[in-house]
Amino acid sequence: MVRALDRAVLEVARRLDLRPMELYALLLLRAGGRLTTAALADQLAASSSQAKQLALRLCARGMADRESPSGRTELTPLGAAVADSAERELRDAMHERMSRIDDTSRIHGRETLAELTLPA
Repeated sequence: MVRALDRAVLEVARRLDLRPMELYALLLLRAGGRLTTAALADQLAASSSQAKQLALRLCARGMADRESPSGRTELTPLGAAVADSAERELRDAMHERMSRIDDTSRIHGRETLAELTLPA
């Protein structure tokens, strides 16, 4: 299941002419609103430097605005529209990929992911 998500992210990012980490940043900014570089880095499991570079790349493409020196980044209307489109495409791609996995494997995968990601 994780591999299916990874492949879906790669496909959607490629279709939108984004790098996978840019897509993740776009989706996180869509969900989180205005994020500091530190918060974006934490959610991406990246360094502050990497998060800053991702934010700057999105800004250069007109998808985000970034305040200096605070580093708060938020999506522009274009960025929000791209994020919405990406979310729909990602959902469709995952649905298609998950339909190829048998029910028992999907249930087991869901339980395993829940155990790994949810606190006990």
